[in-house]
Amino acid sequence: MIYDPDPEHESIEAFVEYCLDDERETFDHADLGDLAFSLHRSRHAVRLELESYGLTLTKRDVEKRPRGFSTSSNDRWYGPGSSPMHGGSGHEQIAGFAGPKG
Repeated sequence: MIYDPDPEHESIEAFVEYCLDDERETFDHADLGDLAFSLHRSRHAVRLELESYGLTLTKRDVEKRPRGFSTSSNDRWYGPGSSPMHGGSGHEQIAGFAGPKG
C-alpha cells in the first residue's frame, strides 16, 4: 500500500499556505503527525519549523473520567488504571508452552 498524503501535507510551505488560506493560526497533533510521516522527519523538527512561521500547536484536552459514589477512593478496583485480581488460573497459558498436541 502506497501512502498518498493530502495536498496540504506534501510540504511545510503547502501546509502553512493551507492554514493561512483557512485563516488558522494553529495546528493540532494529527496535522503534525501527518506532516512528519509524509516528510520522513521527526515531529519535533516539523513542529519547530511550523512555529517559525508563526503557527502554534493546540493543546489536547484531557478526557475527564469522574468517579461515582460506588467506586473506591484509591481507584484500585474500578475505573481506568485499575488492577482487577481475577482472570483465571493461568492453566491455559502454561499448557500452551509445550505446543499443540499431536
